[in-house]
Amino acid sequence: MAVIAWKSIYETGIVALDNEHRGLVQEINRLYEAVRDKRGEAVLADILAMLEKYTVDHFQHEEKLLEEYHFSGLAEHQKIHQELIDEIQEFKKRVTSGTEDLARELLTFLRGWLLEHILKVDKEYGAFLESRGGRFIE
Repeated sequence: MAVIAWKSIYETGIVALDNEHRGLVQEINRLYEAVRDKRGEAVLADILAMLEKYTVDHFQHEEKLLEEYHFSGLAEHQKIHQELIDEIQEFKKRVTSGTEDLARELLTFLRGWLLEHILKVDKEYGAFLESRGGRFIE
């Protein structure tokens, strides 16, 4: 059972970016299963490492497209991205302090952040990019 089932409402309309979002959803679901099975702390370092890589790769890809197509909300989008990067770094610092139930806290945070971000923030650029190049912008 997944904590997030991918739905068409989550799609931005840009296939490459939607595929990257789907990958993040899979990782959040993996974290959910580990937390559910009381193995959350065992996968926490791995999930945080994945998130560090994801935020670099995905955000660079997304921001490059927004810059290339002159999206007026780029600066605000970059600020929001930086806030997530900072949050991930805070979680990473807390791993070494042995905070209990950090995996569950990370799961709750990621689920809320991702759905809020896609539905409210990424949908804005989706329509914009689609109007300038279509669904298959790479």
